[in-house]
Amino acid sequence: MESKKFKTLKEWSEILGIPASTLRAEVLAGHLKAIRARASCNAPILVSEVEVESWVRDVAGKRQFALSPAEAGLANKGAGHGK
Repeated sequence: MESKKFKTLKEWSEILGIPASTLRAEVLAGHLKAIRARASCNAPILVSEVEVESWVRDVAGKRQFALSPAEAGLANKGAGHGK
């Protein structure tokens, strides 16, 4: 039987480079399935590797990220749209 490997939101935050608050919001929105380590409200929220892989592929991978004005200007120059 395959063992599921779980990590806390803080651990996933460090691995993925995403704020833990963003991951917590995804859990609350139902986009990222998670469990509590114990029944307590203060217990760490745990997410499995399989679930994070699925979330990255299905949810996070489909999001578009906004460019800063400076990044947009550089992108436009590189595409021949800037002067």
